[in-house]
Amino acid sequence: MSTIKKYQITFLCLLFSLVITAQGYEIPLKVKNLKDSMIYLGHHFGNGFFVNDSLKLDKNGLAVFKGNTKLKGGIYFILLPKNRYFDFLIDNNQHFSINCDTSDFLNSVKFKNSYQNEKFYAYQKYLNEKYNEINTKKEIQKRYITKLDTLMLLQDEIDLIYNKIYLQKEEIISEHPDSLISVLIKASLPIVPPPAPRDSTGTMIDSLYEYRYSKQHYFDNVNFADERLLQTAILQNKVIDYLTQMCVPHYDSIIVDVDYIVSKSAANAETYKFILNSLFQYYNKSNIITDENVFVHIAEKYFLNGKTPWATPDFTEKLKADIASRKANLIGQLAPDFQMKDNKDKVVNLRSIQNKFVILYFYDVDCEICKEVTPEMMNFYRIIKDRGVDIIGIYVGKDKEKWSKYIDEKHLTWKNVWDAENKSGFREKYNIAGTPMIYLLDEDQRIVAKRITVDQLMGYFNSIQ
Repeated sequence: MSTIKKYQITFLCLLFSLVITAQGYEIPLKVKNLKDSMIYLGHHFGNGFFVNDSLKLDKNGLAVFKGNTKLKGGIYFILLPKNRYFDFLIDNNQHFSINCDTSDFLNSVKFKNSYQNEKFYAYQKYLNEKYNEINTKKEIQKRYITKLDTLMLLQDEIDLIYNKIYLQKEEIISEHPDSLISVLIKASLPIVPPPAPRDSTGTMIDSLYEYRYSKQHYFDNVNFADERLLQTAILQNKVIDYLTQMCVPHYDSIIVDVDYIVSKSAANAETYKFILNSLFQYYNKSNIITDENVFVHIAEKYFLNGKTPWATPDFTEKLKADIASRKANLIGQLAPDFQMKDNKDKVVNLRSIQNKFVILYFYDVDCEICKEVTPEMMNFYRIIKDRGVDIIGIYVGKDKEKWSKYIDEKHLTWKNVWDAENKSGFREKYNIAGTPMIYLLDEDQRIVAKRITVDQLMGYFNSIQ
């Protein structure tokens, strides 16, 4: 091989190596007063935290995080021993160094060759300073609570500080609008409605104008196409705040708003996946009973309708079975009808029971929790029965003799029924996975509430007196 070709190959290899290095990341870290310790590089993902890499500081407190593949843009953190950590930004430039102390990260962390992080920390310090000023003035206000002129003067000073903060945010955004720090600040800016329209007499035309405007423009400052927002908590918090604070608290309205958010997230495939998975988990884990309706909607419209390509066939099949068990007994649905026999072998049909309210109480004689709840239910029934309430006590066991004895011992004067062989399919229709379980039906036998306690039942009836 000629000498020229050898040099050409060497040069190309060197060039390739430099390209790979430039495309990857390299972040040297120096920690004062800490050595021979494990440290971690991680990133935010929504409200979660994930570790990317781990290293051990040498005897001088030095370590270098590096890799050949660029990190996704977002908010990252360095985790030190004793759960001490600090956040920083990673964007296009991923070759910079960090120096820090083991305490007071806001004032000790220093960056070299990272304009965004220098700006980010300067911004954090500015906010800290201004909010301290605001808190100081609010404490002074407490001492002058009876002096209106002084209170107003202090409030004007507080408002002026808030205006300065807003202007500082606007300045950072205008300097580098596409930078990560600008995207983060912009996404967290509040929506300020313009003056409400008024008629010729000066009367406000729409008393809900500010709310409607704020809701309509809630996501104006959020770029759903920017994947960097996924590596922060901002987008997820923004979505949850919208659904819990701006939406009408009824599942039909929430479903409309969920679909609206999902449609906006379609601007980016990764954002779409993140939003759908987040909403799926949020409504699946919610303790609000009616949120189950929202969860079923998300599952059916997206996960079971071929709109979530990341979902595995096994997951989809299990979800399909889960949704089938939920659909028949959602809040607002007509309660599934059934026929069961009472303890005298007389057939009882749910639809034949007409009253203002019907309560279905599923229990077992041998259930430890039921042994406490059943007497509470009976006391509740004695109080409430004259208000147009029927209770059907549904024994889920198979020992008729034990059940009949239990009815006599506990003086259960409500309608007592059972279906030992589950011929009515009540277990599936009412998703009886355990006992006790309580359903509240209205006069049309639509499900008003389910999986509630006796105290919650009493609270409901006290609220409608």
